[in-house]
Amino acid sequence: SSRINRFKERFDELLNDILSREQDSNIPGACSTKDCLRQAKVRCRKCHAKRPSCVECAVAGHRNLPFHWLEIWNGDFFEKTDLADAGFVLYLGHGGDPCCELPAAFIVVHINGIHRVALHYCHCPGRLSDISQLMRADMFPASTERIETAFTCELLERYHIDFDVTKRSAQDFVRILTMLTPIDKETGKVKASSVESSFEQFAKLSHQDRYREFMLAARVYRHLTMVKRAGPKFGVVIPGRTAQDLMVPCLTCPIPDFNLPDDWQDTPEHLRYLHRMILCADGNYHLQKKIKKVDEKDVALSKGQGYFVPSEEVEPYLVKDYKKKGKGKTSKDVDDDMVRTTSSIMCTGMRVARAQRSGKFKSVDVSGILSYTCDHLHFRPSATVDLRTTKTYARILFEWYNMS
Repeated sequence: SSRINRFKERFDELLNDILSREQDSNIPGACSTKDCLRQAKVRCRKCHAKRPSCVECAVAGHRNLPFHWLEIWNGDFFEKTDLADAGFVLYLGHGGDPCCELPAAFIVVHINGIHRVALHYCHCPGRLSDISQLMRADMFPASTERIETAFTCELLERYHIDFDVTKRSAQDFVRILTMLTPIDKETGKVKASSVESSFEQFAKLSHQDRYREFMLAARVYRHLTMVKRAGPKFGVVIPGRTAQDLMVPCLTCPIPDFNLPDDWQDTPEHLRYLHRMILCADGNYHLQKKIKKVDEKDVALSKGQGYFVPSEEVEPYLVKDYKKKGKGKTSKDVDDDMVRTTSSIMCTGMRVARAQRSGKFKSVDVSGILSYTCDHLHFRPSATVDLRTTKTYARILFEWYNMS
């Protein structure tokens, strides 16, 4: 196109400009800080001005920018270096002002890579807990004991948006962060800096295997964000929602004491359709869960507070009504009984399971999901269940009676 051709005409000029970013004619030279007589050999490309400075002035200028990468001239090229390797120390609890000298070696993962940080907690009387100090500095801990890794809240919020928009896996997201970090391929640790670090604990820190910590932190942070937005902490009451629910119900559907008249129960029979609620059940056999090794001790963070019905509420119903075959009945007889029972409720009899390709449900733990929606296309809270091919109809009936 004509736009591409205009760029092609300037390729040489643009290439020279790109190459100019790899060097700085003022380095080595005089530090740009007023009254400083030290030699300038540091620049920060995250800072807009990119002013050449000495190591000491660069550290002082990043007091409130702890996660920038410095580029230090080693005589041959600019070397990407952590601020901590240049002597930067991050103090918590006093707005960045020092209050003690009890350093801790830390790994902090930010949107521009994985950083080593020399971190000092506040140990003054009346101080907050270590976790609260990190949180109020916008860093989410990867554990609650012996904390050595934290993720910035900015990173976790970026991942939330990234996943919702691109559906990129967490593993790919963490791999990108690793590639943004200068890591020695042989040791798996940060490359040795031309600036000698006085913090010996850094030698023990490795950037390997941050994926599991990230998954845990991202999961907990997303749940807490959902709880914050739902409003129970502030006593927010939403009509048609129980106190423990975190979802937003359909506010257009009829809800007593909210959008129905006080005498709605006395409505004449020929007008009762005005206050009816129309529900639709639909299954999705593409949302499957393969049989794989899982953590048996894993816990649900919002059990009974979201869209899915807890499995312990569904299984007793299946055991009671459908896991025991009637005397003299075959599996096909029981299956047909279920179809006849549901046909009075569902217009199609939910025979879609029989129309699926043979072998589609091989090696799956969950063959799909079933959800209820209202006629305003709003998913009902606590109205979604996992499906198994042999128990589809029973789960439909459970959902129907549960909704009733």
